[in-house]
Amino acid sequence: MFWFLGTLLLAVSQLPKSAADIQLNSNVPLEPYDLLYDNAIEAYYIGDWKSVILNMERALRNKGALRRAKAHCCLLCANQTGFGEPLPGLGMALPGMGPVEDLGFFQKVVKRAACIHECEMEKVGPASLHKVSEEVALEFRKRSPYNYLQVAYFKINRLEKAVAAANTFYIANPEHEEMRQNLEYYKMMAGVQESDFKDLEAKPHMDEFRQGVKLYTDDQFQSAIEPFERALEAYFSADLECRAICEGAYDYDGYNYLEYSADLFQAITDHYIQVLNCKQNCAVELATRPGRDKPIEDFLPEHFNYLQFAYYNSEKYEKAIECAKTYLLFRPNDDVMIQNLAYYSAVLGEERAAAITARENIQQYMKQSLLEKELLYFAYDIFGIAFVDPDTWTPEEIMPQRLRDKQKAERETAARISEEIGNLMKEIENLVEEKSKESNDITQLVREGGKVLFDGITISMTSKELNGSQRAVLDGVGTEEECRELHLLSNAAALKGDGYRGTPSPHTPNEKFHGVTVLKALKLAQEGKVPLKSVRLYHDLSEKVRKVLESYFRLETPLYFSYTHLVCRSAIDEKQEGREDLSHSVHVDNCLLNSEAMECIKETPAYTYRDYSAILYLNDDFEGGNFIFTELDAKTVTAEVRPKCGRVVGFGAGKENPHGVKAVTKGQRCAVAMWFTLDPRHNEKERIQAEELLKMLSSPVDAEFQGVAEESPAESKQTAETPGNAQTDVTEETDSISEKQAPVTEVQTDSESGPVSDSSTMNASVSSAETEQKVSESRDPTAATSSALDSRDRKEEL
Repeated sequence: MFWFLGTLLLAVSQLPKSAADIQLNSNVPLEPYDLLYDNAIEAYYIGDWKSVILNMERALRNKGALRRAKAHCCLLCANQTGFGEPLPGLGMALPGMGPVEDLGFFQKVVKRAACIHECEMEKVGPASLHKVSEEVALEFRKRSPYNYLQVAYFKINRLEKAVAAANTFYIANPEHEEMRQNLEYYKMMAGVQESDFKDLEAKPHMDEFRQGVKLYTDDQFQSAIEPFERALEAYFSADLECRAICEGAYDYDGYNYLEYSADLFQAITDHYIQVLNCKQNCAVELATRPGRDKPIEDFLPEHFNYLQFAYYNSEKYEKAIECAKTYLLFRPNDDVMIQNLAYYSAVLGEERAAAITARENIQQYMKQSLLEKELLYFAYDIFGIAFVDPDTWTPEEIMPQRLRDKQKAERETAARISEEIGNLMKEIENLVEEKSKESNDITQLVREGGKVLFDGITISMTSKELNGSQRAVLDGVGTEEECRELHLLSNAAALKGDGYRGTPSPHTPNEKFHGVTVLKALKLAQEGKVPLKSVRLYHDLSEKVRKVLESYFRLETPLYFSYTHLVCRSAIDEKQEGREDLSHSVHVDNCLLNSEAMECIKETPAYTYRDYSAILYLNDDFEGGNFIFTELDAKTVTAEVRPKCGRVVGFGAGKENPHGVKAVTKGQRCAVAMWFTLDPRHNEKERIQAEELLKMLSSPVDAEFQGVAEESPAESKQTAETPGNAQTDVTEETDSISEKQAPVTEVQTDSESGPVSDSSTMNASVSSAETEQKVSESRDPTAATSSALDSRDRKEEL
């Protein structure tokens, strides 16, 4: 026990001796940030945007002030009530030396507690005033206040503030597709600058580190030194605050505090070990970027890895040696760094190099950290209080041998059990899949064959004739005149490489690809570049296809558009000789096809929410370009369809329908490609906008609206499919957008009535002829999130 307390005292004595004071009004208690947050939410419900902003901004400020005040008081009182100071008549009062010495030691403990209590009362008021629920704490960790703020600022036309709030929220929630869409809208709005996209919660040490890495990567070594050094300074300042905050109230962590019955020293041990665990995890907190699950590995050591080489390239050999030696404290067996140090020492001179030591503050940091780890492993070994070391540089001998052996045995057992469970689950999945396939095949055959709803449409081929399931070919969906009009529209409006970052030949180098969405075509109609009636036909015919598929496949829930694309593939004449590739390789629309393994994995980056697909063909005056269905091997063709005007191929988007397009060897093949989902959350946002715009263009204020649109900025970044649905940034093409268009925040949509709210969604979108922005209020603006998709080339399926 004496060793235990001696180590405790040494760790405590390592605390820094100063901290900047927090300037708070000692006469007025700090207003609780959870109360301000609630006030802001109430104001949001009634559309009082200024009150939303006032209360939410104050909530954020007060939360930060509370944290800083607590850290300040903890450090201040550590300095004023040092355990290492002798007591009158007792000298150094170490517990265990006798009852009087025990009293002297605990006198210091009580005085420190009193000091912290008085300091916090003066700075922020009673501790009970600032207790918040775990739910509220989680909302602030998720940066939810900024979700509300971006809507409120948008409503009062403070775009720079709205952009900063939206960006701050999105950085911590990169999977939040609706906010991603909002940011794309903001980029297209007049008056929005690149500098407005700020992170209002940025960690200074992380920003400086990233700046240093950027300069270092650009070979600007001398310029990189200052950001790295500032990053280290900010890192230790943040570490100091984080460690001080750890000395808070005991978290019973599964205990019922009324039933907790530890004795004095066990209670001290439980609480102190919890504090040390928290302090060790400060390294994880400081190395983790917002929105990421894992920290940057070896974050602190890497500063010195960068610095040693930057100083060397700046011919500052003393500093290079200092940083190399500092890095070797963490990684003493790193061969590359040992070699670098030897080289630097030879350049500077061995005698001068030997006198240079690793940085003192890092030596102290490591000494304290290793003492903490030893104590935590001791408690793990004796009391079973779990500890997971956050650092990869910890020497192996810090963990007791008995624990090492125990953990090795546990890992081996866990790996064996995991393997056995995995094998068992595979067997079960195979059995379930076989049974489901048999059942689905029967069900699908029975369910197909519903009414086609419109006169003139005929069913040319069913699933049986196409040698599969959930497949159909329908003719007469469009007339010759309609096909010609859409073909002309495609040649006038389609953009090179649309949906593929402007890449002109995204599928094969032997063909050119052009495409246009309904919304982009409609904007061109606003500018008078294409006929509005052609765009309306584009919209109406695709809607007709949706209704036909919904009826033919006898779906019990409505289909929603996931993406609509008018596309043309044109053969490049000089590249057709000896050609053997496909116009579009065989794939599946909602899973990743592995043809060698004969399986399709339903996970991102596939568009897993897509349920049905369709292609409406516009012409047949080209060679090649037939549509094919295959087996999962992507080689065995089960059916082939020749495109012609008004013909639709409709099919389920799952692994039962691998498909592709044969090479277009002469001429141009045009079609309307459509993908559908049964999930309203993935309703195509661009199409909703287009429908709203079509309504406005049909109203008496058309001319006025078009006048506004002409004044809006033309240069913009636009997504090929809005972020609520998947997701490729297209920066090569330009679009215009009315300044009045509002960003969407967490929308659920209805195909007939447009965006609607529920208890877990917010929305801000164009909803009237005067482009007045309306928001569907919600109680939880971040509940309706969808899985994140990284920027990537769109997989144009058809």
